[in-house]
Amino acid sequence: MLNNRVTCDSTLRQIVYFRGDPEGTAFAGIWRQLSEDEYILKHRIVLPPAAIGIYRVDVPDPLPIERGDFLGVHYLRDGGDHGSASGGIVVHSVPADGVVDPTYFYQTLVVDAGDEDFPTDRTIRLSSFDSRLESRAFALQAILVPDSLGQSSISRFLGRN
Repeated sequence: MLNNRVTCDSTLRQIVYFRGDPEGTAFAGIWRQLSEDEYILKHRIVLPPAAIGIYRVDVPDPLPIERGDFLGVHYLRDGGDHGSASGGIVVHSVPADGVVDPTYFYQTLVVDAGDEDFPTDRTIRLSSFDSRLESRAFALQAILVPDSLGQSSISRFLGRN
């Protein structure tokens, strides 16, 4: 979701999502854009097979997130959204569905690649893959704790300046 960026340095604590397919594994990724065509996958959170429904995935070790990072969804090379316009393991909607208010759509780069193509902490040129830009709304949320909230709030609570 290219235009849904984190607004301040934070710590990722949890991923919440609606699963629409019990089969297959998905990945919620924290991405950082370096230039127009260069990205780094900073963190990946595995969303393992499970029954259809809402899930909260706790991050065992809180992950640092920087201002400007964004959340994305990707799958193993053998698929996950099964080529559907909507749905997939992590449920999403497209404007043609007519069920989601247009203000909730984000620019989404749909890339013909899988998890195997995305090493963590290495520059990835997405132009080396077939891709298209779409508007999508995902049933996906990152639960973040802003860094400024953590330190200053704790200090005030403990009576420290």
